[in-house]
Amino acid sequence: MTTFLKALKHLPTRIMIVVLPFLLMCMVEYLERGSYKDFHQWYTDHPNAMLLAFFVVAALYWLLIAIIGGTRIAFWIVSAVLLPLGAISGSKLKAIGSPYYPWDLYFHNQLMEYKKFLNGYLSKNIIISVLLFLILVSCLFYVLLRKRSVRFHWIERSVYGVIAIVVATSLYWDKPISFTKLYGMYTVPWDQTITYDDNGFLYSSVQMLNFLDVAKPKDYSKKTITELINQIPESTATSEKQPNIIVMLGESFFDPTQMKNVTFSRDPIPHLHELQKKFTSGKMLSPQFGGSTANVEFEVLSGNSMRFFGKSPDKIIPYIEYMNHGVDSLASITTRQGYTATAINPFFSYFFDSRKVYKHFGFSRFISSEYFPNDFSGPNYADHAVVNKIIEATEKSSGPDFIFANTMENHHPYGPNKFSKNTIQVTGDITAESKSILETYAQGITATDQALQSLVDYYSKESEPTILLFFGDHFPFFEEDYKVYRDAKYVLPNDPDLYTKTHLTPFLIWNNFLPADQEKLNLTSSPSFLGPILLHMAGVKGSYYTDYLYELSKKIPVIPPQEMWSKYNIQESDLIGYENMQYDNLFGKRYGYEDKGYKDTIVQPSYVLGYGDPVISNITIADHKMLVTGSPFFSSCNVYIDGNEVKSNFDGKDTLYVDLTTIPTLETGKQHGVEVRVYDDKKMKIGQSNLYLMPAS
Repeated sequence: MTTFLKALKHLPTRIMIVVLPFLLMCMVEYLERGSYKDFHQWYTDHPNAMLLAFFVVAALYWLLIAIIGGTRIAFWIVSAVLLPLGAISGSKLKAIGSPYYPWDLYFHNQLMEYKKFLNGYLSKNIIISVLLFLILVSCLFYVLLRKRSVRFHWIERSVYGVIAIVVATSLYWDKPISFTKLYGMYTVPWDQTITYDDNGFLYSSVQMLNFLDVAKPKDYSKKTITELINQIPESTATSEKQPNIIVMLGESFFDPTQMKNVTFSRDPIPHLHELQKKFTSGKMLSPQFGGSTANVEFEVLSGNSMRFFGKSPDKIIPYIEYMNHGVDSLASITTRQGYTATAINPFFSYFFDSRKVYKHFGFSRFISSEYFPNDFSGPNYADHAVVNKIIEATEKSSGPDFIFANTMENHHPYGPNKFSKNTIQVTGDITAESKSILETYAQGITATDQALQSLVDYYSKESEPTILLFFGDHFPFFEEDYKVYRDAKYVLPNDPDLYTKTHLTPFLIWNNFLPADQEKLNLTSSPSFLGPILLHMAGVKGSYYTDYLYELSKKIPVIPPQEMWSKYNIQESDLIGYENMQYDNLFGKRYGYEDKGYKDTIVQPSYVLGYGDPVISNITIADHKMLVTGSPFFSSCNVYIDGNEVKSNFDGKDTLYVDLTTIPTLETGKQHGVEVRVYDDKKMKIGQSNLYLMPAS
């Protein structure tokens, strides 16, 4: 009886070690979202995610109780860690549309900017909520535990410790309890903000910790990097006049005519086939299949390789996890030599964290879909719209240009009604579904092929020397288990060549100034070597890193997955220098950058998204309509009157029209402040005009 009464006496303490982490979890997730409405929406839509978020806090709390023995100190320690992280993540989310990732903390990313982020985040509601939370917890400790303070027996502490460790390891490794299967949790690799929105800040952060497990190469040190750099033969510029350098990525682009058991009514890519006969061309061994374009971009632009990211590189997207500081690239290399570097992508600026990535690669401008005209082919922007943007960029620039551009017209899926009409028919022993997919795909790559030829035609007539790299990023997905490839008998059962059959995409390096005897046909390359090869052909000085990679590509032109190295006669020792320099660039001390003075020359202070903020130059009112004139205006622009959005129409040039009769609350005889704002698809403001006073009516 005495034991029971003693246990009953301390029951509030046991209840508190469950209630307190739940309250703290709620507070952290609220801070991350910044409003009670968003927090309420999250826990009602994702109750399993809320439970896992509780487990994260509870595991930390229980582990500290096991170590310290008391509840109060343990709770305040956990609170001191998690509450600031929740606030910092919420401020970053509000400022730039992405949460605070573990790698931000690991790489000390944007530390100076968080002061600015927090200034715009700490509203009265946030501050009051935090104070109420602290007062509530303090009262709970005082009222419930004032006379019941207890230090747990070592046996009970051990139990809490074991439970905490089991829960923590299950959250991190998904073992011994598979929370992902138990609760149906998932991640969205190409947009981690969706993962955080659905799974919550706390659980998602634990899951993302896996990406920080990057092994340091053997013998990595300043001495190792210095010795490697000293052995590299330094390149020099050989072109008399700096050529424009254009890199164009063809989305899901491969040569379907190599599928010999199906026939196309006409060649889907005749221009590429013709250009391949005269200009440097070959096949690129892509690290991806069916998606994750950003990883191929990463290799081509930076020279770094996906092959050095451990045993599961398919789960990693360096753009999101590792591009948190300046990384030398083709953009920054050429910018140091007077080039203007522009990235063009007809998709949302937040996708793959592109706004951040292109800045850290050293581009001066990033033109995303928010700054494209309404020029679609199927559900995506037409490839010829990308060509127009490339040409526009070189025309506006007075000096040489480096341009990196993506296409999107040929993006998955390949349904029968994707395009207004399919003009190529497919025949052969193949199912009707696969036939339909191939015909739609052929229509898509025909547009990419025509876009390529348009660039060639335009720059063939220009006096400015220009060199163009075109490549396919990866094979199309074509349904589960290589369905279309199997139907076409391109992929065979237990095919020993499955990897190369589904990863070798075409590339072409066209130019308007090199003699024919300098062209090389039928090359095979890894994407990380294409940049160094391109710089060498262009006669443009590279960096120590691209010089190293160019020399390495002569000995090892292709780097397959590690399990295939022996088949390609590659020894681990052959690539240890490459791996060391890549580690130095991305995760190490950047000894190479410091040695060459690159470190502070990569990120451009003039970096701008699109064409800069819109500017209102004039407002006129006639026939109950307001005409807002200015530039640069796009269909993504929205008109705001006195801070409230109003419906507007864009004329495609320089004017936004507002029907004033649709705004019954607008007071007449009074001046109103008018703004034009640009928002992305996630309602994140990415552009803001001047405030213009509307004429009184």
